[in-house]
Amino acid sequence: MKNNWMQQIQSMLGQKAGAAGGSEGIGKLLAPTALGGLVGVLLANKSSRKLVGKFGKNALIIGGSAAVGAVIWNKYKARVKESHQDEPQYGSQITPVDQRARRLVQALVFAAKSDGHIDAEERRAIDHSLEQLQVGEEAQAWVQQAIDQPLNPDLIAQSVKNEDEALEVYYLSCMVIDVDHFMERGYLDALAQSLKIPADVKQGIESDVNQKKRELV
Repeated sequence: MKNNWMQQIQSMLGQKAGAAGGSEGIGKLLAPTALGGLVGVLLANKSSRKLVGKFGKNALIIGGSAAVGAVIWNKYKARVKESHQDEPQYGSQITPVDQRARRLVQALVFAAKSDGHIDAEERRAIDHSLEQLQVGEEAQAWVQQAIDQPLNPDLIAQSVKNEDEALEVYYLSCMVIDVDHFMERGYLDALAQSLKIPADVKQGIESDVNQKKRELV
């Protein structure tokens, strides 16, 4: 059975919202249509938008073993675990699902602005898109907060508690970034370092993503 982490998160968010409320905004934001709309506007002036357009609204609903296969994904997990041997708690905890979803949104925004910045025109387009998507004020505030934050991979990595979370962040970031600028390359390298993703795993993920991009040309 394929492990589609984005769909799992959407499902868990929906259950949590129904039980306790409060997660509806981020749940709506990660729904396929809303996520596709957000990606489209974030990448409005970036070459990766071509990739997203060809994948369609479910462009980022690909991750985990559903993307690279369970055997390879588990191999990646084992290698990341090895790089955290000095952290006894690593891998034994799971980030609460709403915080995990919020981290993915943060990673998406950071990747989108990794070539330098999001200018005023792009920001107005993002505001308008979020209003049209009707994701709610809380979710809008989270996106804006990510835009305002400094482009620091440590902000994302510091809350990652296990191998799956580290890999999903890096895989999502590689999907969004079409490296054509030294700042984008530098950001991905720094993110991998912050997440303690070994060089062979980093290369494997990037090769897999680049192959998917080539297949779409």
